[in-house]
Amino acid sequence: MALRKIDKTSRVEKFARILDYLRWNTDKNHPTTQEKMRWDERYPEMDEYMGDKQTFNRLIKDMAKYYNTEDDDFKTEKDWRIHFKDWKKMYDEGEGLQYADEDSRELISMRISDLYYSGPFSYDELDLLIEGIWSNGSLDETMAEELSRKVYENLGTRFYKYKPGQFRKIKEPVLCDKKMLKNNLDIIHKAIEKNVQIEFKFNGYTYNKKLEPTRRFKYKLSPYYLVANHGKYYLLGCMPYTKDGEEIKTMSIWRVDLMTEVDIHGVDEKLGIAGKARIPMRQVKNLPDKWTEEFHLSHINMSFDEPEWITLRILSKKTKDDKAKRIVPGYTFLHDWFGDNFRFIKTDEDNPDYDIVNVLCSPYGMANWALQYSELVEVLEPEAVRDEVRRKIKELNKKYI
Repeated sequence: MALRKIDKTSRVEKFARILDYLRWNTDKNHPTTQEKMRWDERYPEMDEYMGDKQTFNRLIKDMAKYYNTEDDDFKTEKDWRIHFKDWKKMYDEGEGLQYADEDSRELISMRISDLYYSGPFSYDELDLLIEGIWSNGSLDETMAEELSRKVYENLGTRFYKYKPGQFRKIKEPVLCDKKMLKNNLDIIHKAIEKNVQIEFKFNGYTYNKKLEPTRRFKYKLSPYYLVANHGKYYLLGCMPYTKDGEEIKTMSIWRVDLMTEVDIHGVDEKLGIAGKARIPMRQVKNLPDKWTEEFHLSHINMSFDEPEWITLRILSKKTKDDKAKRIVPGYTFLHDWFGDNFRFIKTDEDNPDYDIVNVLCSPYGMANWALQYSELVEVLEPEAVRDEVRRKIKELNKKYI
């Protein structure tokens, strides 16, 4: 069968070929013209895709109308994809789209100059996307390179300063079955979307490095949020239990890589039942109504008890001559865990080398964290958290003293 000639290219293909050219070869700082496109030695076929001047003019106007308008009204300029001077002039005049022929909806003649394509992502945003790929602990270096290349080739331009070697992944140990983890995440995502419960076995590692269930039966859980934290995935859900004859519905947090046999609970395909409905979010104690990135700051190490304000004494040494002047900026460790979500109260009057601060944190998480930074931190209030730290210290004394 004979190949079709390029001069018989359909208008749809011309539209696509020209758009591909503009997307890769132009940006705001590198506009082009009709003449430059026709004489671009890298694309000898472009002249024939463009057709004559009138055909090219119509194609570009149609592109601009398709990408830059909605319901026959201009989009805001920041949302445009196709830019050229006369289009901007028509927009600035404020009279809306101007047609030469209302019957055919042909736009008025416009000179196509300073033509460029503006992608959906800025170069700074592309940097963030690629950095995010390389910081994802679940991807190996080969996959990170492949995804980065796809982002560059499909969302960038030849002017985007893409450097494949500018990022390096730190080789992370594979501590779980990644195929199983992906399968678990897929099922949980599906359950959350359908507002149904999941069932699973929860496991721990044994002396022979194998996962074994902590219970023989399957747990049944209402799932709400999936969270990535320190290289692991966690599921925020609710598994009601009975205490003193009362059903308690409170948030619990589960490591996804320790789950096996994950499935949607209560599915009956014959009866058309997609699964047992999960508990409404509003009924679950401690569960956030809306997800915010501040959740992990008040639930350090993904502890799930309800956060409360905790008063700490923090080491912050001052100069001898000026008790208000700190020797070094020593709050980095606090900021690493709580971000900006701590409150400086005052300098300790009895010992100016210490400051008093408040943080909103899980009491369980705080009792462990305070021991981790015992040389820098003392829990002052509430007394229950202070008592828990004392209890842990006594247990340590039994082991080491």
